[in-house]
This record gives sequence, structure tokens and C-alpha cells, in this order.
Amino acid sequence: MAHLSHDPFHLAFSEPSWDDLRIFLAVVAHGSMNGAAKALGQSQPTVARRVRTLEEALGIDLFQRGPNNLDLTEAGRAILEAASPMGEAAAIVARTAAAFRPDPDAPVRVTATSSVALFLSLHAAELHGAAAPVEIAYIPTRRRLDLASGEADIALRMRVLPEGTDDLVTRKVGQIAFAIYATTENPDAVIAPPEDPTLSRQAAYVAEFAQGRTVAARIGDMPIRYQAAKAGLGAAFLPCWLGDSDPDLVQVVKPEGDLIEDVFLVMHRRSRNRPNVARVANALATLFKRSQKALTGG
Repeated sequence: MAHLSHDPFHLAFSEPSWDDLRIFLAVVAHGSMNGAAKALGQSQPTVARRVRTLEEALGIDLFQRGPNNLDLTEAGRAILEAASPMGEAAAIVARTAAAFRPDPDAPVRVTATSSVALFLSLHAAELHGAAAPVEIAYIPTRRRLDLASGEADIALRMRVLPEGTDDLVTRKVGQIAFAIYATTENPDAVIAPPEDPTLSRQAAYVAEFAQGRTVAARIGDMPIRYQAAKAGLGAAFLPCWLGDSDPDLVQVVKPEGDLIEDVFLVMHRRSRNRPNVARVANALATLFKRSQKALTGG
């Protein structure tokens, strides 16, 4: 029989359960036991009991409980910081597993920058018809989503190909050009991106153009920047397919050199063999080929 210590200062605590930590993270994310219970499909008493079990296993209070509020203790904040990467890793594991057993009826997710995503949205009906009955989900973001872990199925990326592309299949589908547009041929003001000019080619180009002019605003979101330029706020860096199609805007600087970027369609090798992904990829390639004159400002 194991010997139990009678030392009152010796306290034995068990390893915390991942299920309990997951519930703790859900409580923090949703701000309440009830909110976590609804998100997890469990009862509120069960969530409260599991949080208490976790506190007993760790030997600390994770929350300060008030009549109408639930606040993290200092220890709770420390556990949150330690457990958050575990939650993120679990999500990646789930996505990666799903990437190996994809639902054949799931929408095909296409990620692109906001300028390319906006272009795709204008041709969404055409893409839908070409890929039907496959559904397409558009994910506009400047963040490079991880195709290997299943964050997206197809990525449209410009100019610089991702490093370590052994498991990625890339296909150049065309080019896209950018220029500076304003409501007048000689704008006095400029709408600049918020990035440091040393960290972005676009920001560096606009910073050079802005010399001797007033920076009227700094706007990172391209559709909002377009609306501000159209309203007469100042000159803005825009894709040519958008600027050239607006009769209220004048092309102040023609696209050349680095202002014309290659567009690559990128897929993981696993996704390339999925019929639905292939249908969407072919539809995208056809659209870019047909639209090259508009995309490059020709």
C-alpha cells in the first residue's frame, strides 16, 4: 500500500485535464460560464464543475466570482497565457486532420488580398457558374494562410512565392497592375498606407510620390482608400482594374516596373487532386486569363 504523507505542508496536485483547460479557455473567450456552455454544447453546471475541478487540480483560483461578473485572477491570467498556445495547437491539429479527410461537399475556400478578393467578388457570378455546383468561400486577408493545415484550399498570391514550396503547387495565372489615381491630374494631397515605407514596396512608392504633397490620411484597407480617393480626399494607390473603370478618377502615374505584379494560384498537393478544388482553380485561371487587359491597365 502506498504511504500517504501526513505533512500538512505537503500538498499533492494532479495534472490538469486538457478537457478542463479547453473549457477554461472557452469561459475566457465567451466571458461567462453560460456563454461557454452554449458554445460547447454543455450545461452551465457542468462547465462550472469542470472549472472548479481544474482549480482544485492546480491548487489555485482562476476566477474572481462576483454576482454578475467573472474576472481572471493573476494566477488565472498566467494560466491563460500558458494554455492559449495549447488551444491554438489543438485547432491546428483539427484543421490538419480535416485537410486529410476533406468533406467533398464543403465550400472551396479561396484566400487573397483585399484588392484581388474585390476583383473576384465582381466576377463571383461567373465563377459560380463555372464551378457549379461547387460552393466558393472567399477569405480576404493580407495574412498568408497555411494551406498545409487547411486554413484555405486555394491562395492567390502576388509576386513573391512562399518559401519551402515542396508540398505546394504553384501556377502563374496572370499579372495585376497598380497605379496612383485621383480626381484631378495634379493632386495636392495623398492618401498613404499606414505601413512603414521601409517594410512595404507600396508604402515606399507612395512615400516617394507624396514628397512635396500633403498626406491627407493613412488608410490601409483598399476599398476604403478607393472611396476616399473617389470623394476627392487625395491621390491613392489602387489596382488598375478598379481605377481605370471609374470615370471620376484619373490615372496620375502609369503602372510600370514593380507596379506590375505576377499573380500565382497556389494549392497544396493534397488539394490539387480534389475535383471540387480543381474546378474552382480552373475557373479562377480562366477568369484571370480573360481579364488580363483590365488587370494590367492595358
